[in-house]
Amino acid sequence: MVQSIVRESGNFDLIIKERVRLQNEYFKTEYQQLIDKGMENLYFIEGGSLLGHDHEATTDGVHPNDLGFDRMLNVIRPHLLTIFRP
Repeated sequence: MVQSIVRESGNFDLIIKERVRLQNEYFKTEYQQLIDKGMENLYFIEGGSLLGHDHEATTDGVHPNDLGFDRMLNVIRPHLLTIFRP
């Protein structure tokens, strides 16, 4: 499970910022509830650092550009290597 990326527009629109914050909070809560119920092989990746913090990783503040996808890969890849380790 991978949380949502931070929307650049949330820097100016507090409603969007709060919506994404709540979405990610609820997402983590649902993950924890599934783990508490005994679900196995479920993994969680936080979204806050997926694009970095220099505001250069999207084309329009939402959709990742090449740099954004590369940064996402660098965050997600170590998790996948651990999950799929033989």
